[in-house]
Amino acid sequence: MDCEWTRSCISTCKRLEDWSVHNCPKLKGAFTLLEVVLSLAVFAIIVVPAIGLVALTFRNTSTSQQAPSAVEITSLLELELYGATDVFLNTFLDSDVIFYASQDLDQIERDGTSIAPNERYYRVTVTEPVGYLYDEDDPFRVFQFNIIWPAYLPDSGSNNESNLETLDQLILPVVLSK
Repeated sequence: MDCEWTRSCISTCKRLEDWSVHNCPKLKGAFTLLEVVLSLAVFAIIVVPAIGLVALTFRNTSTSQQAPSAVEITSLLELELYGATDVFLNTFLDSDVIFYASQDLDQIERDGTSIAPNERYYRVTVTEPVGYLYDEDDPFRVFQFNIIWPAYLPDSGSNNESNLETLDQLILPVVLSK
């Protein structure tokens, strides 16, 4: 096949100056270096951000898959709060009420003192909703659970609570009846 191509170009192009894309029909299918470089640049401009987007989506998906567990924390915290003797007193929320839970939800406790810092995956702040005033004579009490995760970064070995606004959050209202 190479011989045929060479013979047809030689027969068409007798002199060296005639060897060009315009004179030899067999050379018209070739790409110039400029065309190759431009096509690679366009390819890189499209593909590199797409790969970054896929990586970012994968990371966000893996953390967002923890949301069902965050909802499950609500029922576990309700049990913890029912066990607390002071939950229906006006003084219960005078100081910050923070719970920590492990990722597998095996451990959950107030202030997380017995949970190792690298095991604290969920951080739950218990507050009252804005504008809600609790009276001890009410048959129920309303709380707001602000659940954030991950509260600890195992890769960096540091606490992630300084970046609360960038973490996954779930805010749930909870009503406890007496």
